[in-house]
Amino acid sequence: MNPRKTFQNLSREKQERITRIAVEEFGNKGFDGASINAMVGRMKIAKGSIFQYFGDKKGLFLFVFNRSVDMVKEYLRTVRDQSSDEDIATRLNKTLSAGIAFIKNHPLLYRLYMKVLFEPKAPFRDEILISLRQHSTDYLRSLLENALLKKELDQNIDLDKAAFVLDAVMDRFLCAHTIKHLDSGLGIYDAPSEKTETWITEITKMICTGIAKSDISEKNLSASLIKPYILIIAAVDGELAGLCQKIDNPRQSIIGNRNIISGTIGNVRVKLLVAGPGNVNTAQALTAVIESERPQLIVQTGCAGVFRQSGLAIGDVAIATEEIDIHTGLESSTGSCVPDELPFALINTTKMFKNKSDEFKSRYPLNDKLVNYAYQILQADNIFLNSQVKKGPSITVSTITTTNKRADTLYENFKPCMEQMEGAAAAHIAIIYNIPFIEIRSASNFVGKRDTDSWDTDLAFKNACAAVYTFIQDFKLDKLNN
Repeated sequence: MNPRKTFQNLSREKQERITRIAVEEFGNKGFDGASINAMVGRMKIAKGSIFQYFGDKKGLFLFVFNRSVDMVKEYLRTVRDQSSDEDIATRLNKTLSAGIAFIKNHPLLYRLYMKVLFEPKAPFRDEILISLRQHSTDYLRSLLENALLKKELDQNIDLDKAAFVLDAVMDRFLCAHTIKHLDSGLGIYDAPSEKTETWITEITKMICTGIAKSDISEKNLSASLIKPYILIIAAVDGELAGLCQKIDNPRQSIIGNRNIISGTIGNVRVKLLVAGPGNVNTAQALTAVIESERPQLIVQTGCAGVFRQSGLAIGDVAIATEEIDIHTGLESSTGSCVPDELPFALINTTKMFKNKSDEFKSRYPLNDKLVNYAYQILQADNIFLNSQVKKGPSITVSTITTTNKRADTLYENFKPCMEQMEGAAAAHIAIIYNIPFIEIRSASNFVGKRDTDSWDTDLAFKNACAAVYTFIQDFKLDKLNN
């Protein structure tokens, strides 16, 4: 609230004297306990002048409180602007230090805030406190946004929730430094500068590093803190477009320099990952996301080339029973275009997991229960009446097949349904992290001689997304353990 012109016309010295005495009275006694008579005697003005300047006692109270808030805002602006090039830990440290400095330099102003905080009858109390907390969280969110742009934070962090946590911790610390009974016997109250700075440093460190061990496994965290989600991965944006349209409360982030869209589809929490084409992109992107937050299931999807011999046509859907990396192995001893098997394993699960002793070279069999489960769901859904749904091997290539002769050779050797560029890498990573994995794709073209006029990527994108959507709506991980 702005004072009336009669106050603004006073000399600066008189304005400051009236303001200082009002702050002292309200800060020491609160709104109800403050006395206009006591104030005007010290201010050396007539009682009626208060009403001429501010309207009433409430007007005077709001004036001095708003003046205090403006001073706090100026402190924070200074910290924000002068620390803009520094890291988030340093900026939070300086913010807390500035709060302590403000309290020491203006103890009555902070006491006034405490009176409003704990005095239910203070005028416009709810509006004042809501405004203060909003300003504080907005300020902290601006620091977090800057840190996110500089890639100092987990790219999947919810900035609003993070700002709320910071505001709660920092405000509680300032209160404990000022009010003895809020100290909890920790020695924060009115602590000397050196001890206060130690507290600030430790609090900032804890905020930035967390309280859990850095190598803690997610499986050991409380289930209430980790909500299961399904990670759906594809090579290009178009392959996930249909699912993006169905996602509720979408939130975009970046993990491992890859775009992530998080949200829910129906009652299922999902993350959609665009990894880029090929094995290397897939392995890097998938690893980054898993390390950030472990999914309960990985679904590889998108379009693929279909083998005519499989009986499938463009637009049909295939569920991989096995992922085969046809370019990993020894140079063929017979001159075949298909390499010989490696003499050593790429993955040996004996060293990774208890009760597992599998070796993987270039072939990755997928979980039979999961494949059959998905197959039954898609076979039963009416949306695929005009398309076939089949299960069978899927080959992963680094060199795309462009001749019918090579297509025939590949089918003769592997009997695959489809050819794609990412499945083996995704299956490989899923095995390393012991996460269930499935691949559901739709055919966009036939493998062999390239005839782009006959391709239908839009249909493949649409059907692949529809198949994944149908599957995840019915997916229950516990069914695989029965």
